[in-house]
Amino acid sequence: MKKGFNINDFLDKYILPWPVRFLTHRFVILATILLLIPLILFASNTVFVLTANSYLNTMSVAVSSIVLLYATLSEINQKKIAEMQEKRAQEDHAHVTEMHNYVLKLMKSQQEELEDMKMMLAKTQGKTYKRQKVKEITDLRDLHPRGQARYKDDDVKERMAGYVYSHRLADATSKDYNRKKAR
Repeated sequence: MKKGFNINDFLDKYILPWPVRFLTHRFVILATILLLIPLILFASNTVFVLTANSYLNTMSVAVSSIVLLYATLSEINQKKIAEMQEKRAQEDHAHVTEMHNYVLKLMKSQQEELEDMKMMLAKTQGKTYKRQKVKEITDLRDLHPRGQARYKDDDVKERMAGYVYSHRLADATSKDYNRKKAR
């Protein structure tokens, strides 16, 4: 299948890493901070002040944009991690509940076999034995504080909706990010 040209992929791969590398380089950060000193010393030189101020404003906008971009990507990743952890916890809980139900069924089966053996033993000795009623297995899903709702497929999304703030920029970026990861 032929992939189409995606401007976001092109920018992420070939263009955006360079400004990030430049702006996060220690010497660039140090030079930008040190530029404040001549700005104060040469305050009477209007051309220098305006040039330095333009550079500092540009750097400020670029760094702010980079921080926003990485914060948005981090938010997307944190949301995915939280959803995966919740889903895994739900799967583990369902698995443990299944195993416990299996043990309860096994115990019920053993109790029924014991009652059968007691009847057989009593019969061989010529005695009568009144079979005891075996206790029914309780559904552990009903014992959960949230009841059966805990086991619904969309339970994770419903629970996460109350704790995860939805942001339009993050959601739009998330869709682009998910499409990129799916390829």
